[in-house]
Amino acid sequence: MSELWRRIVAFSDPQLTADFQYICGVQPLKSKQNGTLTSPDSGHSATTRDHTAECQQSRDQQKLVADAHNQIQNGNAVYQNGSATSVDSVSWKKLNGLKNGLNHRIVQNGSVTVDDLQNGKACQCRHEDDDLTSRTNGFIHNGSIPKAVNEEGSASQKDLKHRNPPHVIKSKFLYYTFCFGASLGNEIFYVLFFSFGLWNFDCVISRKISLIWCLIMYIGQAAKDLICWPRPSSPPAIRLEGRYELEFGMPSTHAMVGVAIPFSMLYYTYGVYEYNLPLALVFAVIWCVVVSFSRLYLGMHSVLDIGVGIVGAIVILFCCIPIIDMLDCVLLVHPWSVPGLNLVGVGLCLAYPKLKIWSTARGDTTQVMAVFSGIYQGLWYMTRRITPEMASATIASAPTGGSAVLAAVGRQVFGVVILLVLLESLKKAVIYVSATLQGMDPKDPTCKQHLSVELPYKYIGYYIPSFCAAYVMPVCYEYFGCHRGNFLREVLTHSHHFGL
Repeated sequence: MSELWRRIVAFSDPQLTADFQYICGVQPLKSKQNGTLTSPDSGHSATTRDHTAECQQSRDQQKLVADAHNQIQNGNAVYQNGSATSVDSVSWKKLNGLKNGLNHRIVQNGSVTVDDLQNGKACQCRHEDDDLTSRTNGFIHNGSIPKAVNEEGSASQKDLKHRNPPHVIKSKFLYYTFCFGASLGNEIFYVLFFSFGLWNFDCVISRKISLIWCLIMYIGQAAKDLICWPRPSSPPAIRLEGRYELEFGMPSTHAMVGVAIPFSMLYYTYGVYEYNLPLALVFAVIWCVVVSFSRLYLGMHSVLDIGVGIVGAIVILFCCIPIIDMLDCVLLVHPWSVPGLNLVGVGLCLAYPKLKIWSTARGDTTQVMAVFSGIYQGLWYMTRRITPEMASATIASAPTGGSAVLAAVGRQVFGVVILLVLLESLKKAVIYVSATLQGMDPKDPTCKQHLSVELPYKYIGYYIPSFCAAYVMPVCYEYFGCHRGNFLREVLTHSHHFGL
């Protein structure tokens, strides 16, 4: 058993992630020639893209720009940002706007002294033994120093212990393909996916998928903070995404939703709509593969993280699909659904595992609970408003033909714009009010790390737009005559229960 466990754990090796990145064209730059970084599989030097102008002294002064690695014998020379002058002619002043010290390199009898780099820009002619982590407020060519403070107000940069090595991306096609795959598990995708499902596709399928999505995301996110398995170290892996950098890695929730969404959609649409089943299976598999492999390509997960996420999602699907119809019925029409769902939703957010190190995991989980609650509660209120006669009338009055296509495009574009504006406005308003009431500075990004601010900021900020998407927007579409005919009939799927 120990041997089997050792073999399983071996798949968490970050070198496997780095090898996958290398095969896909994300390659580190190691060797240096004439002051430039070179790709390990090529004799050609890679062009440094940032701060090239700052790495040369003004050409109209000396025209003595030289290679910083040339052999200097029996003489002294001072190298300043890639240019060489004699010691006597050096003007000891701050170059290129550098502060708190000179960025220079003294070469004597062929030996090089240690750089004096403080609050400056690192020159491209660094030696192999340079410590990339010792630069203060500097720039590393073709590399990235992760931003610790993202849009959610994460911890300071000193808490990030890794630094990306300088690297080059050789395949733009793979880069954009896997970035698209990663976006299939991000916020903007969920906004588009669930709004399109409600307004333009099938309300029944959309809300059931939201229920499965909520269950899988909560279990996956909570498992991360219980297992506390770190993401692949960098180096050797190269992290190309900073949004989820502070979260733990096991399991990959991107891989979990990459399995759950396409295959649950396949399960609920088969037999309802006519389509080519083998082709649909291929599409679902490609969706899952692109989303899962994107996490390896971007350096955010190990092979083991991906495998556990896929297996975990399959197990959860098999366990929850038999009870989804019953839960959907209860949540949609039970008289106590609204208060019960809010109590359970907020209670699960409060019961979320305690964070050892703050990350966006708890806030993202609260966001998922809020979206799910808002959708179902909006539809619950819709069941109280309509009757079977109203549903039949809306089918007859809905646009048809070309007008139906224009109405669908209008619903999606207009509705998403309204939701995004409402979402951003609410987030700013809630965080301002909750932080001010507790004596915190609303402009300080770290105030979002407090549970008393994060919970209302995420729950209210996402609950209200989700409620509007399920209730307010369909009412508006009906008022303006651009509604979808089957929407109300889909809402009344379980109207015969509980005497409704």
